[in-house]
Amino acid sequence: MSPMARTSKRARKSSPLNLPGAFELFTPSKELVLKNIWIFGPLYAIPLIFGIHDWIWTPANGNGSHTYSLNWPGGPLPTYDSSIFIGFSVFWLLFVVITGTIASIMSQAAQLDAVEGKRLDFQILWRTVKEAGLRLFGLYIVMGVVIIVGLFLLIVPGLIFIRRYFLAPYAMLDKKVGIRESMEASAALTKLNTGSVWGVVGVMVLISLIAIVPIIGGLVAFAVGCLYSVAPAIRYHQLKKLA
Repeated sequence: MSPMARTSKRARKSSPLNLPGAFELFTPSKELVLKNIWIFGPLYAIPLIFGIHDWIWTPANGNGSHTYSLNWPGGPLPTYDSSIFIGFSVFWLLFVVITGTIASIMSQAAQLDAVEGKRLDFQILWRTVKEAGLRLFGLYIVMGVVIIVGLFLLIVPGLIFIRRYFLAPYAMLDKKVGIRESMEASAALTKLNTGSVWGVVGVMVLISLIAIVPIIGGLVAFAVGCLYSVAPAIRYHQLKKLA
């Protein structure tokens, strides 16, 4: 082998496989969210409402203060918050699950449409919920079970499953396929450049860690997470172009 031969498997800077870093996706994601704030604003307000409900109903600590946690709709799975278990009402539980799932589906459909330059409209998003809602809800359940079981058993398989199926909801929305096909499509796409997917996951984890700071940390994490929420859809679009 020539001493000048390339031995590294890492993509060259000029290679199409060398995608922008995860932090570089913040600006385009923020621009798309703010450009379509009339759509994303109401959708992202739902987990905010759940968080406020959580704060109101959570018993105070020994010092008389409330703990405060606030999730943001930044991941490929719906965010229900611990409000599901607070309020002691079966009706509230059903309301949170149904509303959270619908908001998640509409959010991810809006994220994908925004990245592809399509017009965003609540009527179109609602049509997506009616057409693919049950399949996506089933996908959320399957993904959650697979990842949790993988993490519980050996941890490493669970982490691999997170990467493999991270983009499955976008694949289902884009290709209009079933649960198995969308998971296979996500696995194939993320395999093209695993580092680019792990980067987005890592940034999302870092944003979530901001919530460790009481009250203000949760609000900051929520705001930053909402601005970064389109990043997974951007990454999906980039990987799809490579494929």
